[in-house]
Amino acid sequence: EDGKITGVAADAKAAWDAEVLDHPELVAFPGWVEAHSNRGMDRPNENVPVAPFLDVRDSIDPISFYFEDSLRAGVLTINVQQGNACVIGGQGMVVKPFGLTIEQMLVKQGSGLKLVAGARPGRSRATQAQELRKAFLDLRQYLEKLVQDKKDGKDYARREALYQGKDLEKEENKNGRAFDSKATWKVPGLEMIPRGEIDDQKEPLLRLVEGKLPAFIYCDSGSAVSLALEVARTNGFLANTVLVLEGDSWKAADAIAEAGVPVVLSPNMTRVERDPLTGKETETFVPKVFHDKKVRYALQSQNPSAQSLWFQAAQCVANGIERKEALEAATRTPAEILRLGKRVGSLEAGKDGNVVLMSGDPLSVTSTVQYVVLAGNLVYDRSKDVRMKHLMNGVEPNNTSPGGAFVDGSSDPCHDGPKVDDKPKTDKGEKAPEEKPHDDHDGHKDEPKKDEPKPVAPVATKQA
Repeated sequence: EDGKITGVAADAKAAWDAEVLDHPELVAFPGWVEAHSNRGMDRPNENVPVAPFLDVRDSIDPISFYFEDSLRAGVLTINVQQGNACVIGGQGMVVKPFGLTIEQMLVKQGSGLKLVAGARPGRSRATQAQELRKAFLDLRQYLEKLVQDKKDGKDYARREALYQGKDLEKEENKNGRAFDSKATWKVPGLEMIPRGEIDDQKEPLLRLVEGKLPAFIYCDSGSAVSLALEVARTNGFLANTVLVLEGDSWKAADAIAEAGVPVVLSPNMTRVERDPLTGKETETFVPKVFHDKKVRYALQSQNPSAQSLWFQAAQCVANGIERKEALEAATRTPAEILRLGKRVGSLEAGKDGNVVLMSGDPLSVTSTVQYVVLAGNLVYDRSKDVRMKHLMNGVEPNNTSPGGAFVDGSSDPCHDGPKVDDKPKTDKGEKAPEEKPHDDHDGHKDEPKKDEPKPVAPVATKQA
C-alpha cells in the first residue's frame, strides 16, 4: 500500500482492488542490493582529480543495458559511484534499475563521496597520497581564510555566492554553524560564515569532515588501507567510512577490524599466491578472512548477469560461509551500509514494496527471476521479456535484425509499393543497348549460354 509492505504472512490478504500475483510455486525474495558500482554511466571517470562538487546523477544513463540486466537478475538497489581513476570523485547516488528519468530511478541522493587511496593510472602511490592529504589541507586553509576575511570586514565570499546565483536568504544559507567535526584540526569562528557563502567546490568536503556525508574509499593494497584509515581518522570521518577493497588489501584485515569500518569486497573473492622459493600456491577465500575477523562485509558483482550477486553469494556458501550470512552480505548488510536498512534488504512490514518472485532457490544456477515488483508496481514479467525470448527461444523481434532484415522475410513495411526496376530505360524509338560478351582479357569471350538443366533437390525416401 502506497509503495510499502503492509504485512508478510501466509494468510495475508490484499485490498479488494489490488492486483494479485498468485504463484505459490515461486519464491518471494527482497531483491539484491549492490553496495558499490560504477556502471550505468556515460563514463565512470573524469579528468579532474579532485572533483567533490560533481554528482553522478548528471552521468547516469537511465536506458543503459546495465540497468536492464540488473532488473532481470533481481538486483533492485544500486549504489552508483564514480570510478577509481581519481583522487576525490563526485557524489554517488542510489537508484533502482527501472525508469526513464533520474527522478523515477532515485532511491537516495548523495549516497557518499568517492575517495581513492590506491594509485590511479599514471601516478605513483606517493603522488596519490600527497594529493589526497593536500585536498583536506586546502579545505582547512580555505575555511580559515573565510573566517579571517569576515573578521577583516571583507565580503568577497558573499559577492561570489551572489554572482553564482545563490539565494542567501534561504534558511539553510543565511545561518552559520560552528565547525562540528571529530577531525584533529579545528576552524574557530566558522559560525560567523553563512553556509551559503561557502564555495560549492569545497562544501561537499566540509559535509564529509562534519560527518554528514559517507565516504567510499577505494583501496588496492594493504598500504592503501593504511592511508585510507589515516586520512579518515585525521579528518574526522572514520565512523562514516566504507572501504572498497581490491587486490591484496584483505591482508590489512586486522587494521580494518580494529577501525571498525565495513568493507565492500572485490568481485574476485579468491586470491591465489605463489611462494617465490617453493612455487607452492596458496588460495585465500577473502570473505572467510573477514568473517573470522567479525568485519561487516558486502559482496560486489562481477557483472550484472552470469556473475551477479546471486553467484557471489553462492560462492560464499560453497566455501564454507553460512547460507544466512551469505544472503545477508548481498541484501541486508549492503542496505545497512547505504543507510537504507529501514527501506530495503528484507521483506518486512513498513519497508519498500520491492519483491522478486523467483522460480526456485535464489542461490541456484537454474533459478530465474519471473516477476519484479518495485514500490508495489509490477515492472518486470519474464514471459514478456523480448530480449530473453530472443536469447532462449530465438524469437527475434522486428526492426532488430542486422542489415534491415525482418523475421518474416518481408521487405521494409514503409515501402509497400512496386519494386523499382534498376535496368536502364530507353526512349521511344531508341535501340536498347546490346549486351557485350564478357572478355577476360586473355582473348576468351563468353560463349552463348545454352539451356542448362535445373538443379533437383534431393528427396529422402523411406527405406525398408
